[in-house]
Amino acid sequence: MEKLVERAKNNDSDAFTHLILNIERDLYCIAKSKIDNENDIEDIIQETMIIAFLNIKKLKNNSFFKTWIIKILINNCNKFYKRRKHKSLEDEEIERIGSVEMDLSNIEFKDFISFLKEDERVILTFYYYLGYTTKEISKILNKREGTICSKISRAKTKIKEKYKGEFY
Repeated sequence: MEKLVERAKNNDSDAFTHLILNIERDLYCIAKSKIDNENDIEDIIQETMIIAFLNIKKLKNNSFFKTWIIKILINNCNKFYKRRKHKSLEDEEIERIGSVEMDLSNIEFKDFISFLKEDERVILTFYYYLGYTTKEISKILNKREGTICSKISRAKTKIKEKYKGEFY
């Protein structure tokens, strides 16, 4: 991957495309854990790719490409969420009704953890759905690894309490 990053830094758009293809599932799952609307997710991912493409030369350590682009994605999701909070409830309801499209491969996990706080959902998506280690998650989210472990543990406890007796 580091060789592709180096090529992308030298304006090789094919190399950048290969980089994105290698992590597109991760980008989608992370955005999906924060944003509900499929069109908004696509827009945020596209904006993330544009920002990354325009700024890849600023990346100092090629081995951190994935972490770097995921941070860009999370920042874009957070900006979107803040902008969206200012929308009126009526606009939000119309948007929700108009957005019936859902990715069935992700709906079960997303629904299963939907009652958790946003940060818990994001961390569990990284950990269980995408298979990241606690160390990788801590780097991406700029939180101590112990904090990540604690949030996973607390979220698991909440899940056990909520679904107690339902899965035997």
